[in-house]
Amino acid sequence: MSRKGVEAILTSGRTLKQGRAMELGKLGPEYHKEVAFCEMDKVTLETLGLEEGEPVLIETPHGSVVVMSKLDRRAEPGVVFIPCGPYANAVIGSETEGTGMPDFKGVSAKLFAAKGQEVPNVEQLLKQIVEGR
Repeated sequence: MSRKGVEAILTSGRTLKQGRAMELGKLGPEYHKEVAFCEMDKVTLETLGLEEGEPVLIETPHGSVVVMSKLDRRAEPGVVFIPCGPYANAVIGSETEGTGMPDFKGVSAKLFAAKGQEVPNVEQLLKQIVEGR
């Protein structure tokens, strides 16, 4: 795995496809497909030496997770997006500052190419989180 990282601001939010897949079941392949990716601009993909669909490691002060890379032609350089779900939760802090809602926007992150690494399915990811890996 390359350690050439790219610094970015991570945002998260609901998507229509994520919401539909959630209704089919959070452990199913449809949900996994709709939440286990990180959208980024073309420059970020190129800097990491990745083709769209290759795995990327996201690290934040709150944790790390491997997801698939996805090109968003409308993305601004330096801003990446992961749909709400367990993959976003792995890298977004739980502190709510008394509001009851964590910060889903503006999380400092570093992205690394993760070629050869598997994107865990939801069950595997939850097991990793529970076991502290």
